Amino acid sequence: MEHPPKMSGPTDGPVAPQRNLPLVTLRFPGAISVHWFINLRWVAVLGQFFTILFVWQIFQIPLRVQPLLITVSVTAFSNLVLMFWYLGYRRTTSDPVRSSLWHNVLAAVMALDLFLLTCLLYFSGGPTNPFWIFFFVNLCLAGIELTALVAWCLNFLAVFCFAFLLFDHSPLLVPGLNVLLRPIRETGVISLTHNGVFVAFITCASVIVSFTTLVTSKLRKREEELRQLEAKRIRGEKLEALGTLAAGAAHELATPLGTIAVIVGELHRELETQKLDSQIREDVAAIRKELDRCRAILNHMSAQAGEGSVEKKIDVSGDYLLKMILDGLKDQDRIDVETTPEAEECQVHVEPYVTAQALRGTIKNAIEASASDRRVQVRLQTNQNRLQLIVEDRGEGMPEHILDRVGEPFFTTKATGKGMGLGVFLTRTVVDRLGGSMQVNSKPGTGTTVTCSIPCQPAP
Repeated sequence: MEHPPKMSGPTDGPVAPQRNLPLVTLRFPGAISVHWFINLRWVAVLGQFFTILFVWQIFQIPLRVQPLLITVSVTAFSNLVLMFWYLGYRRTTSDPVRSSLWHNVLAAVMALDLFLLTCLLYFSGGPTNPFWIFFFVNLCLAGIELTALVAWCLNFLAVFCFAFLLFDHSPLLVPGLNVLLRPIRETGVISLTHNGVFVAFITCASVIVSFTTLVTSKLRKREEELRQLEAKRIRGEKLEALGTLAAGAAHELATPLGTIAVIVGELHRELETQKLDSQIREDVAAIRKELDRCRAILNHMSAQAGEGSVEKKIDVSGDYLLKMILDGLKDQDRIDVETTPEAEECQVHVEPYVTAQALRGTIKNAIEASASDRRVQVRLQTNQNRLQLIVEDRGEGMPEHILDRVGEPFFTTKATGKGMGLGVFLTRTVVDRLGGSMQVNSKPGTGTTVTCSIPCQPAP
């Protein structure tokens, strides 16, 4: 990953200019708006208040108005508290609906609503009051918005509340209605009607929770798949842009490098005829070696640009791939390599040059991130038909806000001129294209671990 030996200072280096790429905004259908939920509870408060007044004044049904209005007032007060809490909370988070705290608060509010609904029904006829069906409304909302475990907990709470209403409630003084389901506490008998209503309630509530949680889980899974596809599409477009940039850079640099090669060749022949310090000869030879390396890299970039990769995939062993990765690395004496026999012999179907070049960058970054007196651990192992390259450094690690941006093209924490911020992005892209995965774990003060996994087959 692109991180410096020291992470305590401010982040240096360029930050990627963002292209105007089309981005699909995905939002899980079950994630209800906070405003919508609060407004729904205000509607419930008004509906309960006017229903009590309508039944009491128009139908002239005797009601225990005082406890009913107190219960409605508690609902209104709790909604007022929720509204003010949300106004303060949204200042500290960009998306309150996605936060775990909001889901915890929502679960608590829904549990409170079940208790308050039970209180309203207790003072107004219990299960003989047709408004007991609103239990199912709360359970439906819980199944859509909350996790399956929390939704089932609220389902059990609703069943307990309904069982309590069957056991005890204040009957409505309506001729014929007050004898339909008399409280068990009053009669001391659990009738067949009590059992039938209770079983029907449990069945309906369980079906509602099962169906809503099943649908929402499938929607969540589908949304995650769409997010991954969208991320891959964006990475593909960025990689295509980088390929075009690489082709242009290779074309533009070819001419000056050719000129330098000619001049260095003439200088080398001239020095052969003169007696000079051997150090000068070694410096000129080093220039020619590095120049040839630059030209080879540019030639490969030119071949790859616009086609992703023209290198053919072949089967290579894990041991061969590891040797290609380590080839050309400086400070190899600082690397501790551990391999398993299974990893050395397993076969991977890859583009050898591209794959080795991409994975080599993780080791280079680990060396640069570690102090000169610390070693880098490289492990090659297999795990469930996956070849894993694990690179651990002993650097300062990365804070969370830096770790979240690792892999963005042109984002780097290295000093200006030390890196372009493309290493992790290209590594992740190559590994993803091979059907593998890349994970970066880091904590300040403990170093960084990069795990690259690609599919493999056991040796025949």
